[in-house]
Amino acid sequence: MIKAYAKSDVGKVRDMNQDAYYISDSLDEIQLFMLADGMGGYQGGEIASNLAIQSAKNYIMNNFDEIEKDKDSIIQLLASSMEYANMVVYERSKESKELEGMGTTLEICLIYNNKAFIGHIGDSRIYRIRKEFIRKLTQDHSYVQKLVKDGTITPEQAVHHPQKNMLMKALRM
Repeated sequence: MIKAYAKSDVGKVRDMNQDAYYISDSLDEIQLFMLADGMGGYQGGEIASNLAIQSAKNYIMNNFDEIEKDKDSIIQLLASSMEYANMVVYERSKESKELEGMGTTLEICLIYNNKAFIGHIGDSRIYRIRKEFIRKLTQDHSYVQKLVKDGTITPEQAVHHPQKNMLMKALRM
């Protein structure tokens, strides 16, 4: 049995919380956990994160029964749901000047048949916690993470790097 909790905080820098999440009913055939952290000007990030969650969730729910239930098909379903969410966010960003450049991270964890399938883009993270062990399952799509991976800077230097929040991948235009 998976216990899931969600809590969001505006933090110390922003005036508006741009996070969105979804936790499915544990009685469903699949369990779906989603998190999006928006970015963009006034309300843009909030709109992007909510759109991404709703779009990806609807895509998965509308198409899950139609796919083979093997590993590759489920992974492709998650990838397609993220592509669809990206298209929806992009199309919405073109509707007004205030939403131009909005974007979001997106994390999806789908549990089916006691197996976890992950979709990930951005610098939000998915962790697995078992007893007292915590393991990070995703790698940030950030400029600083690339520098660490390339050996240009150390993980300790990354913590205080001035560009630590610059993303290399996100759902956006």
